[in-house]
Amino acid sequence: MSVYIKYFFSTVLFINIYIVSGQISTNQIDSLFNYYKQLPDSPAKVDSILKLNIKSHYVRPDLVEEALDIASRIYYIDGIANAYDMKGYMERRKNHFLKSVEYHKRALGFLEKSKDTLLKVKCLNNLGVSLRKLNDEKEAYKYYMMALSLAKASKNNRQIARVLNGIGNVFVNTEEYDKALYYFQQSLNYELKEKNLKGQEYNLANLGEVYIYKKNYDSAEYYLKKSLDLAKLIYKDQKVGVEYNLLGLLYKEKGDYLKAIWYYDRALPLLEARNIKRYCANTYINRGLAKLTFKKYNEAYSDINKGLQIAKEINSKENISLGYNALVEYYKAKKDYKKALEAHVMSKKFHDSIVNITAKNSIISNQIIYETREKDERIKQLAYEKEKEKASSKRFFFIMIGIGVFSLVAIVFLYMFFSLRRKNKDLELEQKNSQIQSYILKINELEQQMKKGGQSELDLEDKLKEMDLTKRETDVLKLIAQGYSNDEIADKMFISKNTVKSHIKNIYLKLDVKNRIQVIRKIQGKT
Repeated sequence: MSVYIKYFFSTVLFINIYIVSGQISTNQIDSLFNYYKQLPDSPAKVDSILKLNIKSHYVRPDLVEEALDIASRIYYIDGIANAYDMKGYMERRKNHFLKSVEYHKRALGFLEKSKDTLLKVKCLNNLGVSLRKLNDEKEAYKYYMMALSLAKASKNNRQIARVLNGIGNVFVNTEEYDKALYYFQQSLNYELKEKNLKGQEYNLANLGEVYIYKKNYDSAEYYLKKSLDLAKLIYKDQKVGVEYNLLGLLYKEKGDYLKAIWYYDRALPLLEARNIKRYCANTYINRGLAKLTFKKYNEAYSDINKGLQIAKEINSKENISLGYNALVEYYKAKKDYKKALEAHVMSKKFHDSIVNITAKNSIISNQIIYETREKDERIKQLAYEKEKEKASSKRFFFIMIGIGVFSLVAIVFLYMFFSLRRKNKDLELEQKNSQIQSYILKINELEQQMKKGGQSELDLEDKLKEMDLTKRETDVLKLIAQGYSNDEIADKMFISKNTVKSHIKNIYLKLDVKNRIQVIRKIQGKT
């Protein structure tokens, strides 16, 4: 069974499992993984293993490492890039944003000459997200725009929508809310064209959040309620924590703290179940601030501190800053102005350090890229050499095929040429024989006339000698005149067939068709 047939059956097995179960279990993934590992190393094998990681919701680093190892051994550049991009995404989910940037940049390095535009767009978009999490909005915007240009060139609406959403979030971070609204609305339009409900839900939530910051609460509530309804339709109340968080923020900003707490209470269990720590930190801190208005100081302090600790754990800059500002409000409410000042100093110090941290992270990221570049360049060089060798072998193969075809055509042509030439010579010889036989008849007539006229055989021989015909050529002429074939003439004269042919050729040359009448007239004694 060939490798391709094996892949065909494994793909059918994969599809059947997915259709029957609705999802792939860990055991099924392990089974398919073990099956793929037994197959010969190839780009298809790498792609199949990476697809398994997607189906496992990006929680299987062993799959990615195996795919990366195989892709590196066979110098499969797109496979290496895809594996590094997945590693970057997985690190971002663990809130290791600096490591995430490193992997996405390594992936881009391998994609320099790739023709896989979709993979490039995904990688650029992922890099933009990770840089945004590091508060490096300028760099994030640069990579997002590169992704947008490629996505539009390939006319991939789904990727265009994702990139536009990322750009919108950059402007949320820089507090340029009108620009953010523009990009979110554009993204939503593309998602509506594609009928992608998840994308629509995400953009509606983003639009609602921006309107909160713009203090346009009616619009915020409209978009957030639409987002919540869509999320419930898609996720069946299991993944609506973000919407509850934003609705809590909306009512907190409107001053309806009781309703805000109600939504925050419902958001936290859902967010914690999905381990979305950034929103958990934000929810705890904002719920603490809402409780502070009801003078529930202990509960407020507990929530704020818990949110601040989570924010520090994941290095979420905006939530750390929010946490310290919340502590300022708490200590002011408690009239502990010394601690309020200390919290304010920490908030300001931290806010001021964000720029320095961003610069430091950028330096570290570039240093990592520099250190790994030599290794990556070597892999790329080997891959290019392999592709060049493959192209050269392919070119040589086609050249040899061309030479073979040309040689065959030449042989057939030469065979046909010589065959036709031989046939033409045979026809010429037949024509000569016919003409000679005609001439011999006239010689026989001449002999009869000479006998009647008293001319002797000797006289005839003399006449023939005058025409430069040898005795043997004359004998051949006479036998031809009597109807003998070449073979029969050869037998009768005890000579070879080739010799007979030679005599006939000489006779024809000596008795040129143009001079025959003159020869006959000369034999007859006529001028």
